[in-house]
Amino acid sequence: MTMEERMKINQHDFVDNEIWDLIVNLYPARDDIKYDGNIVNQVRSVLLNYYVNQLKVCTEEEFYPYITKTKKK
Repeated sequence: MTMEERMKINQHDFVDNEIWDLIVNLYPARDDIKYDGNIVNQVRSVLLNYYVNQLKVCTEEEFYPYITKTKKK
């Protein structure tokens, strides 16, 4: 794995973990919430639209980088 790929994965992890923390912290009975990747994806999509298209503070690539698989030789 290249350093660039690692950095992109780290950004994905950061964004998804922050979103999940927000979801959990906004709900008072935190123990009842089970991780749901679909909900994280939905919230990420809303936030991405807000930061990229409305605020125009970053690009989609900066917010949640594209990860392409590299071919092994």
